[in-house]
Amino acid sequence: MRFTKKQIEIETWILNGIVLLAAMGILIFCFSQGIGGNDFWWHVKAGEFICKNHVVPTEDIFSWVRFETEIPWVAHEWMSEVILYLILNFFGEVGLFWISLGAAGLMLFLLWKQAKPYLLGSVAISLAYFCFFSIVAVGYFYGRPHIFSFFLLFFELKFLYSFYEKDGGKSIWFVPLIAVLWSNLHGGSSNLTYLICIMFLLAGMVPLSFGRLESKRLGKKSLKTLGAVTVCTMGGIFVNPIGVQVFLFPYINIGDKLSMIYVTEWHAPDVKDVSQLLLYFFPIILISMGLLIGKQKIRTIDLLLMLFYVYLFMRSVRFILPWFIVADFYAFRYFPEWKVAKIKTKSEKIAAAAFLGILGVFCLVGLVKTAKTLQGGSFVKQVMTEEAIEVIRKDNPQRLYNDYNFGEALIHAEIPVFFDSRADMYAKTDIFADGLSLCTLNGITKEGESVTLNVGELIDKYDFDSFVILKARPLYVYLTSHPERYELAYEDEELGYFRRLE
Repeated sequence: MRFTKKQIEIETWILNGIVLLAAMGILIFCFSQGIGGNDFWWHVKAGEFICKNHVVPTEDIFSWVRFETEIPWVAHEWMSEVILYLILNFFGEVGLFWISLGAAGLMLFLLWKQAKPYLLGSVAISLAYFCFFSIVAVGYFYGRPHIFSFFLLFFELKFLYSFYEKDGGKSIWFVPLIAVLWSNLHGGSSNLTYLICIMFLLAGMVPLSFGRLESKRLGKKSLKTLGAVTVCTMGGIFVNPIGVQVFLFPYINIGDKLSMIYVTEWHAPDVKDVSQLLLYFFPIILISMGLLIGKQKIRTIDLLLMLFYVYLFMRSVRFILPWFIVADFYAFRYFPEWKVAKIKTKSEKIAAAAFLGILGVFCLVGLVKTAKTLQGGSFVKQVMTEEAIEVIRKDNPQRLYNDYNFGEALIHAEIPVFFDSRADMYAKTDIFADGLSLCTLNGITKEGESVTLNVGELIDKYDFDSFVILKARPLYVYLTSHPERYELAYEDEELGYFRRLE
């Protein structure tokens, strides 16, 4: 039986729709519990400071220690912070939630659209990839500067791949503009803009044919254009109010051993963690297998990008979402065809349409659940209760020691902190090492070396007058075991607030 063009188009529409709706339904359902608040609250206060003072800070503005010790701050995310502040100021927490969900949904659609020509070659693998993306995305699409760099990465790859595959094109000149935006929105990773350009330049310089690996040489004009774009992209990093520090920041930051050890999102992935094994390692293995078992020639640029982003992920779990974005541009072209059976009979068409309908209902259920969450007022998660914050605010401590995780909540409440999640800033002084040493009761230097800890001496060094600490920390046990020196003024299920009596 021969299929008419119309029948084939209907089949394609249904199968593509199944992939998109299934992934979108999972995405909405995952967001229905609200979004993370990690780091968001101090970013908002930084944006507020910039808007009110019309200046990007070059020194710390939130810690009480700044009055005694100069703490230089490379505010490489200043533009994102302004945007996040304006969103919260005009639309409230609910506006931030919908923008986060909308951004995740838009990214999902863009990735689906980019891969659409190849999706029907292997519907099952395509479905798995996009569903995994939706689950992972909820942990990354919320009020942090990363959300902007995800889109910048996508469009840079879009322009570069278009130029490489067509051996030319004017859209490539948007890449330096992306570098300018990236250096101001999320400067900590803006070096990726020119590193990706260099990879495309290398792949297009030398023709290569070795086994299944191949690389075409771009024309002289295209190579000159790509080289000029690469130089302009590097220059674009300097177009920011901070200057050369943004260009150097990623390389200085990556050498910070202490932050790499103690900041969770900078940790290397853990294969013993079942959730990471399923959500991170399995998709990477799945996509890598496509390159190994496929029959198509492997383009050098695809292999370079794959190896580079797998390497970044192996250094830090925070690169898993960028890996998904990059993989979308090359992964599906290598999978052997694994098509589902043709939709032949009327009953099969009805069943496929019914499945689409079920997926649509699933999306609606997610939206209803999301609406209930919003009605309950829990849009953005916070690490401290309002009651705990109010107790500390009324007590008005002058030299508060705070748990590292509580810094952002205290900053948002305009309570001066000892340190917070700006680890890259505090790590240049003794503050980060001393703060972690006290929290864990495990002495450590800013170089990451272990030392003997004298708790009393460290407390006296900064003359802390109060402490707010998670109950799970060793410091909490120490403070409660010395009631003659530290009074427990407040506690809840998560934390304890102590006043120093001496």
